[in-house]
Amino acid sequence: MSTYKPASLFDKVFEGGLLLKGASGVIELLSGLALIFVTPERLHHFITFITQQELVQDPHDKLANLLLNGTQHFGQGNRLFLIIYLWIHAAVKLIAVIGILRNHLWAYLFSLISLGILMLYQVYSILFIKVSIGMILLTLFDIFILFMIWREYGKVRTSLGKPKESGTTS
Repeated sequence: MSTYKPASLFDKVFEGGLLLKGASGVIELLSGLALIFVTPERLHHFITFITQQELVQDPHDKLANLLLNGTQHFGQGNRLFLIIYLWIHAAVKLIAVIGILRNHLWAYLFSLISLGILMLYQVYSILFIKVSIGMILLTLFDIFILFMIWREYGKVRTSLGKPKESGTTS
């Protein structure tokens, strides 16, 4: 079995992006698992506890208020949707990352298609739901990763099409 071996600085940047995607997939998987055991009320109490000190210092802290508002309206239906969403997203990321790191040609196509579909949702969310700097930055990062996957896919596909040299001369 062949594994991905970065040869240039560009390849190493690609590998770093893949590892970031893999790490975020693991975090999403664990977050979905944690949501199974944590009720919305407990989650809200926990977020209240960890943001309390920040809100005393700055009552208008955007992140703390966003977290509090998000958990205040977080019900059982939202919880189930979020668990399923996190697990699907994590599975897609982990399958893609592991497949590419193992240099499987199908993983490049799977990554391009699945990441492309997820990016379409992100763009839809930015344009029609709510403009978010975080979502814009994530989408820009994903565009970069898509470009890198496309580039690597071309290199791998080309290298598989080349006949292996036998080391002898005629």
